[in-house]
Amino acid sequence: MNLAPDLSQARILMVDDTPQNLKLLGLLLRQQGYRLSAARNGHEALEVASAAAPDLILLDVAMPGLDGFATCQRLKADPALRDVPIIFLTAAVDHESVMRGFSVGAVDYVTKPFEAEELLARVRTHLELRFARARLFDLANKLGRYLSPQVYASIFSGERDVRIESYRRDLTVFFGDIANFTRTAERMSEADLTRWLNGYLDEMARIALRHGGTLDKFIGDGMMVFFGDPTSRGLAGDAQACVQMALDMQRAARRLGIAVRMGIAAGSCTVGNFGCSERMEYTIIGRPVNLAARLQSVAHAGQILISETVFDRVGGALPCTLDGIFELKGLEEGGQGLVGRRWPGRSRPQRLGVAWKGGRAVEPWGAHLSHPPR
Repeated sequence: MNLAPDLSQARILMVDDTPQNLKLLGLLLRQQGYRLSAARNGHEALEVASAAAPDLILLDVAMPGLDGFATCQRLKADPALRDVPIIFLTAAVDHESVMRGFSVGAVDYVTKPFEAEELLARVRTHLELRFARARLFDLANKLGRYLSPQVYASIFSGERDVRIESYRRDLTVFFGDIANFTRTAERMSEADLTRWLNGYLDEMARIALRHGGTLDKFIGDGMMVFFGDPTSRGLAGDAQACVQMALDMQRAARRLGIAVRMGIAAGSCTVGNFGCSERMEYTIIGRPVNLAARLQSVAHAGQILISETVFDRVGGALPCTLDGIFELKGLEEGGQGLVGRRWPGRSRPQRLGVAWKGGRAVEPWGAHLSHPPR
């Protein structure tokens, strides 16, 4: 990967109240292929820079009216110009002047009369740094699209090291996929399928992030989301947020004309970076992950199945109805489903799920969602 910046089109603003200095600077810099603009005082410099942000500013300190220090402060106060490097041109090299220049935002000094080689070297160095920072910022943003916002923020803020490690957390885990996806996909062209699926996943991801979920991965038409790491609202809060997210996802999926199966489970999971030294994936493993995936696999189109642990943590915040029995090989924990009630204008109850518990029948009870689907 080549990160070397191309400086051939760099824009430099020269600010000096002496025409001869501007002429000399222009001669030297133009020979390097830089695009130049000039200003003869601080106020003019602010106008020129605001009209077209330069990549670097050479700023004279001793100017009548608005001097270089004040001009630098004004430039740094503008969000659009805050990151533009400023090199002071000055005959004053005393310690107090130098420190004052750095305190208002300058990155370097060139003393008058300046040596051409020194000036060009400093200009090139700070342009390279600026372009390299911009390139790295762009790469970081692109890489961020492959990470959940929470993980991205924790890595780039220095809170989380990128190394193979793991720890235990109590999480709420969500799985969802599109019912009859294979049959639907076979009827579409590649372009239409890509556009349709990405549109659906984009909407589901927006809902997950709005509720504070950590997007773990997309698995074809499916997705895995969990709550409780790197941030948590507490066991009950995480479970409630996850269930509410699933309800909102079902509403959105229906608006898109898509039937989705969902499963939610909770419990202790191993969280960490799994893989090898060359490639790692931040993810979770554990029984709740398996259970959530199994619940999703046995759910019918438009249903949400939740485990007994999730049901206990949700409590009365989102009432559920018990209805039915499922056998999940190797798993003992029961689950409950969410059932919608009949609302005016609907010909039948909107069923968001069924429920099961262990290996024995459970008598249904009549709690419903406390609000109509939107």
